[in-house]
Amino acid sequence: MKYSKKILSNGLTVLEVPSSDAESVVVDFFVKTGSRSEAVHENGISHFLEHFLFKGTKKYPSALAISTLIDSIGGVMNANTGKEHTQYFIKAASQHLPLVFEVLTDMMQNPLFDPAELEREKGVIVEEINMYKDTPMAEVENVLEEAMWPGTALGRDIAGTPATVMKFSREMFSDYIRRHYQTPNIILGVSGKYDASKLDQLIQKHWAKVPKKKFSGWSKVKDTQAKARAVLSFKKTEQAHLVLAAKGLPYGDERNYVQAVMSAILGGGMSSRLFIEVRERRGLAYYVRAHGGNYQDTGLFGVSAGVKVDKIGEALSVIASELKKITQQPVSAAELKKAKEYIKGKTTLALEDNQTRLDWYLEQVAFEKEIISPQEFFRKIDRITPKQITTLARTLFNAKRLTLAVIGPYKKQEKEFLSRIK
Repeated sequence: MKYSKKILSNGLTVLEVPSSDAESVVVDFFVKTGSRSEAVHENGISHFLEHFLFKGTKKYPSALAISTLIDSIGGVMNANTGKEHTQYFIKAASQHLPLVFEVLTDMMQNPLFDPAELEREKGVIVEEINMYKDTPMAEVENVLEEAMWPGTALGRDIAGTPATVMKFSREMFSDYIRRHYQTPNIILGVSGKYDASKLDQLIQKHWAKVPKKKFSGWSKVKDTQAKARAVLSFKKTEQAHLVLAAKGLPYGDERNYVQAVMSAILGGGMSSRLFIEVRERRGLAYYVRAHGGNYQDTGLFGVSAGVKVDKIGEALSVIASELKKITQQPVSAAELKKAKEYIKGKTTLALEDNQTRLDWYLEQVAFEKEIISPQEFFRKIDRITPKQITTLARTLFNAKRLTLAVIGPYKKQEKEFLSRIK
């Protein structure tokens, strides 16, 4: 899987990932800004803007005009917002590259920001926020990050709050774009089947003459946690949802490869330690998984589970026991090999999709110190040793630096739950 990267004189990064076996093309604009770049009163504006850019442009003056056009070629368009990025993409048959490119470009360069659309979309966003509030499995992640990084942009909900969303104005969006949507902060990614010369013509026509301007950044977080934390969000539910997490690793840390293997051992697949101990042997949960996440200056490693309401104490004890065990006992050769093959197999299957291939390189170009191929990633995974896993586990799973987030029918039980993870 080959790629090429170049940076135009105005700072725009162009990333190409051609696929000889594809019949489709993906055009993707990846902006290196998200909710952690927002001021308090702007909370949720990155996510709202992701919606708003699809509501009409100079050439395509309404959401219906854009959606009708993309539907007419059988294309797929979407976007997503994170804490450090916002991404817009359209995927279509390869012959539609010029159309797809021009639609996305017009969205980025000439949004209408129609006041009537703004007011309508406020209601849509508020309902989206309400939907996630009513989905504990998703909302518990927000409860966790607010507890891990309290009082910071990194700890705030990506979608914002109904109060902040309802105050957004056309001027606020224009100001946000001026501060963040500048060419040095944008990656243009293209993947699949396409004519490289035609792509270059499109880039030269639409982007080469865009002036280079400065963009705003974000503030680093300070980790002052000295004791375990627990945050309970009361909700009458039939299932309790929890995340037990530790501060993890930032992008660029070589130990992320170790963390990937450790994550697979603990909670990757139906034969992982947590799945077997929590679900299969004790029947405490329907889902349980381990997962790592990176930011540019920090990260997290968490265990998530949906457990029986009256068995949450036992579930926490079992999870904590498994975390403690991996800090004390070296992983066996057989289990280590299985985890490595699990990662390589899952990655290989995922990379059969053009969008996933592009995302593989987009994230690295945006945030990593080096860009590696899947093959080099596999080689790094294969070099991980049991000692590296034990060492990292001891670093991360310090009981005094764990954070627990729970959504369920509980009140004032923080001390009780924390006693289970010591």
